[in-house]
Amino acid sequence: MSSKEVRFINRIKEINALRDYCSNQRYTPIYIYGPEGCGKTRLLKEFTKEFDKSFGRDAIAIYIDAMENRDVKKALLSSSEINKIVNIFKVGLEASSELVNMGVPIGQALSRSISLIIDKIAEKLPEKSLKDKYILIAIDDIVRAIGLNKIEWYVKWLFELMNKLKEEYEPRAINFIATTSEGMSRRLVARHRHAHIKLLWNLDKKAFEELFYELNPPNVEFEDIWLLFGGNPGKLIELAYDFKWNIDIMLKTYEVKVREVVKRIVKEGLTKELELFTEDIATAEKILDKKMSALENILEEANLILYKHWILLTNETFNKPQPDINIGIDYAWQVPMYRSLVMRTLKELKPTT
Repeated sequence: MSSKEVRFINRIKEINALRDYCSNQRYTPIYIYGPEGCGKTRLLKEFTKEFDKSFGRDAIAIYIDAMENRDVKKALLSSSEINKIVNIFKVGLEASSELVNMGVPIGQALSRSISLIIDKIAEKLPEKSLKDKYILIAIDDIVRAIGLNKIEWYVKWLFELMNKLKEEYEPRAINFIATTSEGMSRRLVARHRHAHIKLLWNLDKKAFEELFYELNPPNVEFEDIWLLFGGNPGKLIELAYDFKWNIDIMLKTYEVKVREVVKRIVKEGLTKELELFTEDIATAEKILDKKMSALENILEEANLILYKHWILLTNETFNKPQPDINIGIDYAWQVPMYRSLVMRTLKELKPTT
């Protein structure tokens, strides 16, 4: 079995939430935010492919992988019915050609060429019109593609573009969804009225166990994997395919990432704060002094923790601590594995007295 064949598991509530969101014209785009590997990409791809089943044969959904560098067939995905009418790959290349010729990677170029993509799709439709159609544009991993320094510009640009296209083409609903897993990006997005943030978290325990057995694990205990990854499907698939279920090698690989962060924290005199944060995240985050804030910034910048006190995509709250997998009220380790590695590295690097 290849990783591409892993079955899409559980996200029924999230699919229904996306369907509800796209059923009406919204004023602002939404940014789906969540841990790396929690399933944002797979969710958007599955929803895009089935979009016309929800909104009719002439509904249009376009997914753009903003991180893809070269291959337009990897960078673009469209709803199944529109695929029969429009060669979306040709449209994408035509729309983004000017930026691509300037050396901009294809994913970035497409994410900045949405207006031209919509124009060219409209030209190729038999009725030459988008009036009364349902349209979705999903831009995946936009922050990593363009960088934190440009995200505020992109948030405003996307907002203005969505409303411009609404006025120009008069669809029944045209909505934009973007995703990010960069922890620091949520502050930049949240400071503006041009977007709303929705949180997507890891799989719950039941769904994670279903995925676990789907991957045909060897002699590995599910509870051990649950406490290691806390429901993160990306890390589970990575363990199965990249590390062949060898947990020790995976931990050693990620320890390299964690080590540099812990060294920085120790050098900046935040050792005690880090000890408390690893011991009890829910208690540590209640300490509102500058040192704890500095520590949280470092850990969030390194994508080891995530601020999670947002409304979920399903419009439910997610502020109940889960100590067994290191989830606090406001913050959580993206996966519990990071906390374990930080504790191990801190013990090694902590200055002796």
